Amino acid sequence: MSITELRKRARLLKWLVTIPFVALVLLAVALVGNIVWQGGRYADGVAIYYLPMCLYLWAIWMVRVALGQIAEGRLFGEVVPKLLRRVGLALFGGAVFTVFGIPLMTALRFDKPHIATFEPSPVTLGVVGAALVVFAELLGRAAAMREEIEEFF
Repeated sequence: MSITELRKRARLLKWLVTIPFVALVLLAVALVGNIVWQGGRYADGVAIYYLPMCLYLWAIWMVRVALGQIAEGRLFGEVVPKLLRRVGLALFGGAVFTVFGIPLMTALRFDKPHIATFEPSPVTLGVVGAALVVFAELLGRAAAMREEIEEFF
């Protein structure tokens, strides 16, 4: 695939990634609107439960930003390690908060923890997020070594 084709695909994918981002933002606005409509009832419970969504939205936004940078012609070595690190941290943070933060905050707020079921998906997201952070470090080092080798030639 040529660089021109890659840049075209990145530009298209940037706008396709915008669709789920906007859909999730609209969902968040609808949730806040519903809380306001009900006079603030259940606001604390809903806020606790949907707080990790902010981190997941940040991860989607970072993917969109990286695709825009690739579409502009930025190099792989400067875009991908930063993207993987940020997305990995967002996924890991959201997963840790989902698994530990939500039960802890509901226990503190309502005097009983929210441990109705065990969800394996946040654990999976956390593991993938942590792995992405490690891969980002490896790619960053590889890019730095490549630059160092290119200086000799």
